[in-house]
Amino acid sequence: MGVHRRRGMQRGPQNNPWEAGGGAHKPTDLATEAAELIEALVTGGFALAGWLVRHPVVLLIGAGGWGWWLALGWPSLTVAAGAVGACGLLWRWRWPVSFERLVWRRIRTGWLRMWVYELRWSRWARASHLVLYDEDFADPVIPRLRSVSSGLAWDDVRVRMLPGQKARDYELAAESLAASRKVARCSVREISPGVISLGFLRRDPLQHPVALPPITPVAGEVMNLERVRIGETEHGQPWRVPVLGSHVFGAGMMGAGKGSLMWGTVRQAAPAIACGRVKLSMIDPKGGMEAEPATALYDRYAREEPKDIVEVLTACVDGMNDRKRALRGVTRKVAPSVEHPLHLLMVDELAAVTKYLGDKKLQVEAERLLGLLLTQGRALAYACFAFAQEPTKDIVPFRGLFPYRVALRLDSPQQTDMVLGDGAWQRGAWADRIGVSTPGVGYVVEEGVREPLRVRAGYTDDAELDRIAGVYAAPR
Repeated sequence: MGVHRRRGMQRGPQNNPWEAGGGAHKPTDLATEAAELIEALVTGGFALAGWLVRHPVVLLIGAGGWGWWLALGWPSLTVAAGAVGACGLLWRWRWPVSFERLVWRRIRTGWLRMWVYELRWSRWARASHLVLYDEDFADPVIPRLRSVSSGLAWDDVRVRMLPGQKARDYELAAESLAASRKVARCSVREISPGVISLGFLRRDPLQHPVALPPITPVAGEVMNLERVRIGETEHGQPWRVPVLGSHVFGAGMMGAGKGSLMWGTVRQAAPAIACGRVKLSMIDPKGGMEAEPATALYDRYAREEPKDIVEVLTACVDGMNDRKRALRGVTRKVAPSVEHPLHLLMVDELAAVTKYLGDKKLQVEAERLLGLLLTQGRALAYACFAFAQEPTKDIVPFRGLFPYRVALRLDSPQQTDMVLGDGAWQRGAWADRIGVSTPGVGYVVEEGVREPLRVRAGYTDDAELDRIAGVYAAPR
């Protein structure tokens, strides 16, 4: 955080307003008071001029309205203002998207900048310890606001950092800034050297369940398997999960929505399963309670039996090794096809495989096979999706081998850091604050991206799962 050097307070001789011999007040220096008044008026005038320069639209509207009033009188000005307002209401009713983009967004941005951020930013910065105290200045130096942009849900506030500050100082202050702004979330992103973007979430777009995205209606041969859409992000954009060339780990408490992540991915890959470009293997250690309805989609399937689980893992690793030998020297990365399909392995509860398998020898073998699959499978079109309720080291001994990780509702900030990496909670991934009433909501950290992203997966109910299994059954 920026260096705080407080200016020392020195006490000098105190002037007593009352003389020792008589108690009469000293006569007022009128010249001094007049000079102070003139200084205050000049300072206020410069401040007003600077404010008008920073808000030219207000200046133009005010000058235009005043000129109209002087030239044509207030009745015509009232009629013109009413006509403009009526046209604006009609525009907003008939074409709300363009009205929001071209008109209302600008009005909201100007209003919030004038009456929220410029008025209160200095107080928020002091409360969040983002100011710099220097011996050369009587007042603290405050980071300067550069710009404000307001969307439907987020306010983007650009701030110039002070000398000696870094992005981590603002990440540590994110929780305090969110409380000062009275919003649920503040995100921090460094967009250029010395410039920070503070995102304030005014309205939560993930508060209500998100709709399931449509399944690509075209043939599976042209389906893009690198990223499939399963929900929405906190910025109103599609949430796309990588499948080809990646491995995914999701952690969350019971009822946090791990099934939404798993079935949302399977649902989007279903057309490719039907045409043979994807082969799905499922491990459901809960006896098939979760995965049984979709058996028509599976190439391999294991329930709670340790031997069956190890057999599925062995078949995946053997197939990967065969492909490795067949394509050695031919290609460095496999493009999924019917001849060389993408093998997608789903492990519904990882703890039952790595800790509670029951047979110690088979458990060690299962861990070995999973490690081989995670370290070698990405380039060979083998992908693993694994889910767990506890993200501890003994449950997930190879957590670092999952490039894409999702933290759903968890118990503590420490568990969030276990899933997403050290410092993720301080950077805004508050998975322990996700409500019970919002299953499917979580935070994502991708490779090469420092800032966590809040997301929500759509819910695939039993009827939709039955429909998918009937329409897109795997070829036998």
